[in-house]
Amino acid sequence: MTALSIAALALSACATTGGGGDAAADPEAPATLTIATSFAIDDLDPLENAFWGPEFGYVELLMRPTREGTPEPWVLSDLQSTDDTTWTLTLNEGVAFTDGAGFDARALADLLTWTAENVDSFASASALASAEVTGQDEVTVTTSRPVPTLASVFADESMVPVFDVAGYEDHLAAGDAPSALVDADLYTGPYAVQSLDDQAAELVPVAGYWGGTPALSALTVKFVPEASSRVQAVQTGEADLALYMPTAIEQTLEGRDDAVWVTGEPTGSTFSLSFNTRSPGWDDPAVRTAALLAVDYRALVEDVLDGLADTATSVFAPSLPYAVDTQETALAAAADQLEAAGWTAGAGAGADGTRTRDGVPLTLRLLSYPQQPDSTTLAEALQVQLGEVGIDVQVSQVDDVTAAREGSDWDAAIVGDSLVSFGGSPVEGLTDGLVTGGSENYGGVSDATLDDLVARLSVSFDDAERTDLLERIQTVIHDQGYFAATVLRLPAVVSNQAWSGYETPISNLWVTADTAPAAA
Repeated sequence: MTALSIAALALSACATTGGGGDAAADPEAPATLTIATSFAIDDLDPLENAFWGPEFGYVELLMRPTREGTPEPWVLSDLQSTDDTTWTLTLNEGVAFTDGAGFDARALADLLTWTAENVDSFASASALASAEVTGQDEVTVTTSRPVPTLASVFADESMVPVFDVAGYEDHLAAGDAPSALVDADLYTGPYAVQSLDDQAAELVPVAGYWGGTPALSALTVKFVPEASSRVQAVQTGEADLALYMPTAIEQTLEGRDDAVWVTGEPTGSTFSLSFNTRSPGWDDPAVRTAALLAVDYRALVEDVLDGLADTATSVFAPSLPYAVDTQETALAAAADQLEAAGWTAGAGAGADGTRTRDGVPLTLRLLSYPQQPDSTTLAEALQVQLGEVGIDVQVSQVDDVTAAREGSDWDAAIVGDSLVSFGGSPVEGLTDGLVTGGSENYGGVSDATLDDLVARLSVSFDDAERTDLLERIQTVIHDQGYFAATVLRLPAVVSNQAWSGYETPISNLWVTADTAPAAA
């Protein structure tokens, strides 16, 4: 990392624990921030792990997601469609990589072209046909089909991180290890990673950052798998913020002054319940929808998560104009559906009341994972709720829920996610998760009607038509029992007193150039 690219390394001495406390002691001193998170950053490879960068301030995107769902310019200063397949992209002045090299229109065109050639999800979502320099800070993009959600694609952390394509290709040509990317100065963010190992990332502000002087003098991101250890890090002054908190922690903090539960408005994220539609028994829509009718969505919020979530009535957040209330609790109807599908209770049922068909018990192998502790809390609650209609739920907590769903040894999974992308669009979530052959369609959903509706949605610029299509899509998802929202999550962190005014972000953008302590 070049000396010119980073603020004086003496500042890195501030990257000690309890940075917020330092700010409180000396209000004139630049703040520092230490975050404890459950997910580790393996390396800085833009193809493999750049999505962590926008979350912690060392990578930027072309567009920024907003609470209102309409992305706004970030590295771009403007994005305009001139017709259904032509877009004009204008860069902010002075955007530069951390080594001081400018990110100009030529670099932007190269970035878009390279990403379309190397990232399948972006190639599919953007339908990029060409990216041509048409001005000093201007690139004209043409697409092979209408892409009304292009702004959301550019605001999605998994799509187009802004990085130095030439620098990355030099790294690949040299055959260097991924660890060498710490010194490659590939990105444009307000902070740069100074060191990275399996314990933590240490970041420092970029001198001459194009967006102004970053608010923090140093930033540390610690990788702490255990939730209780993350809370203890805040309580002992070893961290200012702890992320990915189980709601059960909130009650343990009542009356304490060394750690505070900080929450905000729902952002559309949920703990989804999705099914493996290829699994015997669960390949029947009647059985899947019966299971969803047995879910007590109100109780999951009020009794299981102590009111620290909102009741889910739809697969989308109720604030979205196209959300339809499809989720309800109806135990009698669930039991009737299971009987009609041949899964009988009473005589012939298992000794524990589990329904059987042809001597086979109705078992649901339900996955959860420790990185999101509430997934297990909810899974255990569903074990009780679905047991009331004779479904034997067997909960398995797995270290890698993605890898587990890529296999066949599961029937359903609870995962912290959303059908709305990080950039605010429902198209990518539906396409990836529920369309035939989607990159994250782990449940093997293959529904010609759903595929057609999503395909039509993906090319429509008409708001009324898009709303109609989304409402019909939700009906199919409900009627076939592919996916449900168990609860509507409220964003939450645990903070120390100095950071108790922290505003919980959307799209996991934990750190921006403006992030600083604020009194509650």
